[in-house]
Amino acid sequence: MVFIALLLNNAVSFSQWFQLASGTTESLMDVYFSDVNTGIAAGSNGKIIRTTNGGQNWITVNSLTSSPLYSLDFPAPMTGYTAGLSGTVRRTFDCGNSWDPRTGCGINIRSIAFLNVNTGITAGGGTLMCFTTDGGQTWNPRTVPQYAVTGVTFINSTTLLTSATDMPGAVIFKSTNTGVNWSTVMIMNNSGMNVTYSLSYIYFKNPVTGFCTGSSNNYGASSGNVYRTTNAGDNWSIAGSTPAAAGSGLNGIHFGSSDTGFVVGNNGVIMRSANGGANWYIQSSTVTTSLSGVYMLNAQTGYICGSNGVILKTTNGGVVGFAPISNKVPGEFSLEQNYPNPFNPVTRIKFSISFSPLEGTNISALGRGNGQHVMLIVYDAPGRELETLVNEKLSPGTYEVEWNASDYPSGVYFYTLISENFKETKKLVLLK
Repeated sequence: MVFIALLLNNAVSFSQWFQLASGTTESLMDVYFSDVNTGIAAGSNGKIIRTTNGGQNWITVNSLTSSPLYSLDFPAPMTGYTAGLSGTVRRTFDCGNSWDPRTGCGINIRSIAFLNVNTGITAGGGTLMCFTTDGGQTWNPRTVPQYAVTGVTFINSTTLLTSATDMPGAVIFKSTNTGVNWSTVMIMNNSGMNVTYSLSYIYFKNPVTGFCTGSSNNYGASSGNVYRTTNAGDNWSIAGSTPAAAGSGLNGIHFGSSDTGFVVGNNGVIMRSANGGANWYIQSSTVTTSLSGVYMLNAQTGYICGSNGVILKTTNGGVVGFAPISNKVPGEFSLEQNYPNPFNPVTRIKFSISFSPLEGTNISALGRGNGQHVMLIVYDAPGRELETLVNEKLSPGTYEVEWNASDYPSGVYFYTLISENFKETKKLVLLK
């Protein structure tokens, strides 16, 4: 067995959500990425910034407006729209490198949604919305019965849902004829100043499963809420809430896979679901500013935008960091049994990464830089992927990672370590 001395910092932990230098202090309201390199964010005073290297650098793009821009929607990877106050609508055909004006229809737009590159709708701070079938050259009015619309989304070619808030309370409306007529599918009535509700954003990850974000204040205890539907918006229930101490309304929401989604809110709040949105838990955040938009490229890589030009990025799904715990290189790969086991709800998993040199290579001359890509994945009993705890290029050494299973029921789970030439699976048991 070969051991090579390593220089390690025991305090090392790997990235969760880390802040990027956006180059602006404008509030950024929404963010979108077409691929791992190219993305844009839009916000106050008509600010649009763009990156072509995964957020390392951002440049300002001329939006041809100084009106605040609140919403982005890309019905195709390169074709998208942004919209804001005073009926401002802009369109791009090159993923945000250049923008051309659309007419709008005179409302203060808070949300814009497109079914395809031509068919879309805008919604703002009143009951009036605007519907287009020609890419925003002309618009036709759509009107909800009451309340002020805050968000709108398509779930198919004829069905729309909106979130709305006004002094009486909060409502979700549904239309099955492109917004000509609407029905109320959820209503929460305020009770004077003692109990109040608001909704901010509505999003569907597929035609039947959707989410709406907002906040509530119950006799002075404020919290952010995530509402969920699994039948195309006909019925809704609370899937998650921030602790009352967080005092945070929730804003943008997006799923990077069928199971893994994120929601962001005020006071730097980030929440994550690893089971399709049935449950949510708060993640560590490096900021305390208001966070408005989130976009996930997949379950691990995503971006968040917010006030004061804040842009956050994760490449490991924001999961708990892990650290090297040994100062020697092991002679072989290994995956140890988690401890404690059974556990409730936190357990630790230790694994070792060794060298994998080409035949004839002098191992002692390789040094610690000979790393390889490693993944550590947790599955449920039927084999569905729940969480990716590690997704990094690691140098040889012994590591330990913590898994918090507080969002999962008691049962048998499995974890698998995968590298270039090693794969092993072990069983763990959660008892609550």
